[in-house]
Amino acid sequence: MRIITLFCLISFAVQAEKPSFKKWKTPLALGIASGLTYNPFAKQIQTNIVATGHVTPLDDYIQYGPTAIQIGMRIGGYKGKHEAFDQAGIFILGTGIYVATTQGLKALVIEARPDGTEKTFSSGHTATAFFGATVLAHEFRDTHPEFVIAGYTLATATGALRIANNKHWVTDVLMGSAIGIASAELAYILYPKVRNQWQKLNHFTLTPQVAPAYYGASMSIGF
Repeated sequence: MRIITLFCLISFAVQAEKPSFKKWKTPLALGIASGLTYNPFAKQIQTNIVATGHVTPLDDYIQYGPTAIQIGMRIGGYKGKHEAFDQAGIFILGTGIYVATTQGLKALVIEARPDGTEKTFSSGHTATAFFGATVLAHEFRDTHPEFVIAGYTLATATGALRIANNKHWVTDVLMGSAIGIASAELAYILYPKVRNQWQKLNHFTLTPQVAPAYYGASMSIGF
């Protein structure tokens, strides 16, 4: 199943946007690293290094940090590459991709976590964090790189804490980060096509309206 997951990442890279592989290098590298660390020796090293027990519940919260940064920036008036409506569509599409992938793998891969509980592969917390960080990077890397650095720092900290809390093996965290990044990249590629198809089928139009005294939009849907 891990090999199939890695194969799917490679397939996304080849089929989704053949002219450019740059954006897929990181998730592919993380996926390969996940495969390399899936062995008894790597697990034994982690078991010897990481103390037993739960260190902190912080990872349950900071996984949403990158997304919270982006929402805060939007509320604060910072403009990203996409308008709020399109950004919401991209976010919903990408969230569906990574949630379906991580939860599907958890259901299919029968393997215990370091603390003995079930459903270790792959790390949903890490996928959530890196998905949010990658979306943040797409929107603000050119204008506010400091926030992007903060987003990836929180994502990395989430993965590290999943290991420190004995909730995941290193291989789980590496694959979770790969899935999170790949899901964001795929969402940015697929969203324009999904929106165009939706508009063709439902004659959907959304027209922003900006005036000195108000902001608004008019929407029409035909069936």
